[in-house]
Amino acid sequence: MADHFIQGSFAFTCSIAEAALIEEAWQLAADLMGEFEPDSISDELLAVFPPTISDKPLSGFTAIFDDANFPDLGAEIRVANSLEDPKTCTVTIYSTIDFQPWPIAGLIQRCCQSSLAVAPVGFDWSYSCNKPRLDSFGGGWCAVFSDRIEIETTKEVLSKALDGGIL
Repeated sequence: MADHFIQGSFAFTCSIAEAALIEEAWQLAADLMGEFEPDSISDELLAVFPPTISDKPLSGFTAIFDDANFPDLGAEIRVANSLEDPKTCTVTIYSTIDFQPWPIAGLIQRCCQSSLAVAPVGFDWSYSCNKPRLDSFGGGWCAVFSDRIEIETTKEVLSKALDGGIL
């Protein structure tokens, strides 16, 4: 038996309102994971995650996860007011065990449209194993834009390079 870890740590700047949306969404995911009844959900959060199933108001939110019944971001969050600009916050997202790149990217894209219009957010992650298992080491990168998410693993890039593809 071996333990596998997905690790990531990054920070980005966004508006105070966007940071508040991210914090609300983060708490909503935690409530749903813990099978708690979520507190009231703001109209702003519902607007950025419109329902994908008409009779399920949270279906737009849970759609960003690989499994809608298991809305796990696999990371911690810290929000701090910016010292340089009182209208912005620094959001730090980090994990040493089960970092989830896709839902984290989806959350940022939906909650930070104004900031992403100015500059994209990028991050990378690694996955590793406590035993020397084949294909148990690697990582990837993600670039979040206002209109798209680009995400790729090192295994995909390596495969392209080995096939003679252009990097």
